[in-house]
Amino acid sequence: MSSSAIPFTISAALNGQRRTATRCNPASAMCLADDWAEIGCSDIRIADREGIAHSPASFRAKLPLCRRIERRRLGLWMS
Repeated sequence: MSSSAIPFTISAALNGQRRTATRCNPASAMCLADDWAEIGCSDIRIADREGIAHSPASFRAKLPLCRRIERRRLGLWMS
């Protein structure tokens, strides 16, 4: 990880204990959030590089690949 990269911060609760981790790649942050959801974590949040916390669904919707897929689904991929 580059020392100049501002990471995404993922946080959640499991059995009353808070956990946090950082990832530099937004897709990696989303994957970790999904993994934590699968093991039963709650209150999962992903803070973007500006420090704004998002739910996993809202963060996923902002990923470039997800936006492209949605545009294609809506028939807007050529515009």
